[in-house]
Amino acid sequence: MTGNRGGDTTVVRGGRLVDPYGVREGDILIEDGMISAVGTVKAPANATELDASGDFVAAGLINSHYHSGENFNPGLYENLPLDLWFVHSHQVTRTEPPSPDVIYARTLLGAMLMLRAGTTSCVDFLYEAPGITLETLEPVVAAYRDAGIRATILMGVADRSFAESLPLNDDEAREWADEAETPSLDGILEIGRAAVDRWHDPDGMIGIGWGPSAPQRCSPELVEETMRMARERGLVWQTHVLETRTQVMTSREWHEGSSFVEVLGSRGLLGPETTLVHTVWLTDRDIELIAETSTTAVHCLASNLRLGDGIARLPAMRNAGVRVALGTDGRGCDETLDVLELARLTATVHKARGGDRADWPTAAQAFAMATRDASVCTGHGERLGRIEPGCRADLLVLDGASATFTPTNDVVRQLVFGGRPSDIKSVIVDGETVVQDGELTRIDEAEMLAAAKKHAASEAKLLADPARRQRLERIVEGVYRRAEAYESPVDAYVPS
Repeated sequence: MTGNRGGDTTVVRGGRLVDPYGVREGDILIEDGMISAVGTVKAPANATELDASGDFVAAGLINSHYHSGENFNPGLYENLPLDLWFVHSHQVTRTEPPSPDVIYARTLLGAMLMLRAGTTSCVDFLYEAPGITLETLEPVVAAYRDAGIRATILMGVADRSFAESLPLNDDEAREWADEAETPSLDGILEIGRAAVDRWHDPDGMIGIGWGPSAPQRCSPELVEETMRMARERGLVWQTHVLETRTQVMTSREWHEGSSFVEVLGSRGLLGPETTLVHTVWLTDRDIELIAETSTTAVHCLASNLRLGDGIARLPAMRNAGVRVALGTDGRGCDETLDVLELARLTATVHKARGGDRADWPTAAQAFAMATRDASVCTGHGERLGRIEPGCRADLLVLDGASATFTPTNDVVRQLVFGGRPSDIKSVIVDGETVVQDGELTRIDEAEMLAAAKKHAASEAKLLADPARRQRLERIVEGVYRRAEAYESPVDAYVPS
């Protein structure tokens, strides 16, 4: 195959088109980055032809929840539950942001990993310590544009300190070390409006949206004002909800026995524009509310396993009619950023919980969660994750002669249970070939890796003072132990 540029007219010729629930033969006509026809296509005179004969063509994968700010964190942490992991990974005492060069290299590193593994669109829930600014957002936008990946950048914001997000007792609160000052509500909203005006392109490659960190980390005013803006401007709005047992305890102590899902519902903050991430510790009532309001949930199984969060009740959510997408989370808890690997975990781990085998997720369902079911999380409606006219031309060409598909019995099952990045011959985003024969067409990989190594080393020197971090760890460990003993109305842990 030869490379092509977005905006050209292109025909992907002779491939076998892979849908989660079937395979068909056909050509794909791409015009201005959009799929305009599928089937038997007569190529216009000016069209570029991409020969996919003997190969499979699938919709590009969508990573519905990811943190580019953690791209320098692989291998740093092990056996840390989320509460303790947060002390390390989010640098809660940092007072100065990284330089633009650091942020650019960090973002480009993740984009490279995702593209090579077949992800064509990501939702980047972007934290920046001590807070997001237009100056720290600009290199993120530049990196995604240079890589050629479709990105929805969510401004990960909070106006409560880490201490204020925890159910500390009086002694713990007195002992707590200083944190960086949190941004003000007015400042957060001002930056958000400016970022949307400058970079948001609802039909293009870069989207801007809101990521209020979590109900316990944000004031009601911040959550409600960001949702108001999201609804007015058609922006993605995503938040972390009930990832851990600590959050179950926190919500019920603060809100007279109600869960954070119930609290969001009572404030009118659930709905088709809302995405809830993790959703591990859901009650039956929580699941009903999410389903009734057409709210989307993002399942981050690899991250939840790594951090000891528990396992979300995916079969129960699906049976209730909840739309579920997949997210890797950050490299601090999922090093590979491989959405296909995540689909494999999703289609296997839930079987180990037993129950009615009719409720076990299938490979086809997991693949749908990584493609068509995830499209709404990006802000692109139903226009991603499908090979249909009117959808964006984000595609994978898979080597039909590879060992993965030999012999070919069920393409989707073989892709989900056995597929690897090496099976991907080409990655097309918005009609442009950005990975070809395993090589990135827009990025000098050696140069990028060298820059990332250099900047990661410089960042390591700026991590929080170890003594102060140990003091915070001691306090948070106490909160974690109390939460583990808390009588939760639901148990998301695997029985011993």
